[in-house]
Amino acid sequence: MNASTLRAIYNYGAVLSVIATAVAAVAFVVNGQNSFLGLLFGFFGPFCGFFFIGAVLSHTARYHDLGEECLRGIVWHFGSLVGWGVIATASNALSITPFTVFGLPVLTALGIVLLFVGIRRETGLDLKAKTESGQLLLSILGTIVGGFLVLSFVLVEGRSPLLVPVYLLATVVGFGLWQRHLRPQRVA
Repeated sequence: MNASTLRAIYNYGAVLSVIATAVAAVAFVVNGQNSFLGLLFGFFGPFCGFFFIGAVLSHTARYHDLGEECLRGIVWHFGSLVGWGVIATASNALSITPFTVFGLPVLTALGIVLLFVGIRRETGLDLKAKTESGQLLLSILGTIVGGFLVLSFVLVEGRSPLLVPVYLLATVVGFGLWQRHLRPQRVA
């Protein structure tokens, strides 16, 4: 299999994953929240979308960073499925609907992907483990896990909703401190 065949597979896969996600949304609207097609395509459509769209974009010079982060988006999507699943099943404040089961994880993963693209463009770092940017990568991962814990405290345990803005403020202050004091200097 040569490179042009792989590119064609990636392109077709990207189109099919977008179609699958749209079919899932229509299936939920038409058949309700227990739609088999909605559940099937709602699960596989976004996973395949992150993979195939990431593969297509990572082979372009202009969107290489976005493509790499979309490929990582597979992991973020899985983690978001688990995180939102735990919060939705344990919380009375968040009802279990197709949007909370599939929509919130996709939006969360997409937000994380865009956050990482922005950080890569702002800092010029690759955000890969075992590099000088690995420390920032681990800090971001801790921030993401901490965000799910804060949401769990608020939505499941009924703690004060003021925890969310306090956590966001602490995250912004922490990033500012990192940028000012710990950020590796760019080599010109």
